[in-house]
Amino acid sequence: MAVNKVKIEVYNQNYTINTQEDSGYVHSLADELNEQIAALMAQSAGLSLNEALVLCAIGYLDIYKKERANADHIRVQLKDYLEDAAKARIEVDEARRNMERISRELEMIKRNVRK
Repeated sequence: MAVNKVKIEVYNQNYTINTQEDSGYVHSLADELNEQIAALMAQSAGLSLNEALVLCAIGYLDIYKKERANADHIRVQLKDYLEDAAKARIEVDEARRNMERISRELEMIKRNVRK
């Protein structure tokens, strides 16, 4: 992927970000961050920009870690489900072979009874 230089503004400060992401996506992140900062600073009048940024970072890191743990849990569950599905497929194949063997044996018995 090509690297895009995206210029954003976060709380009246300009930044240029080198990213592979679409510029619209990066601007939406900056907009969300600006909203979060504004909300925090409105709640606490004495809060500095740096303090608001640290609180945003802590909040986003918390969300990230919880989502990562959730994704790891889902991966483990998916692995278990796939293993169970593979075992079930093996059991179905074995049951099908047994059914075919029994059908052949039944046909042989029927032929022998007719004779």
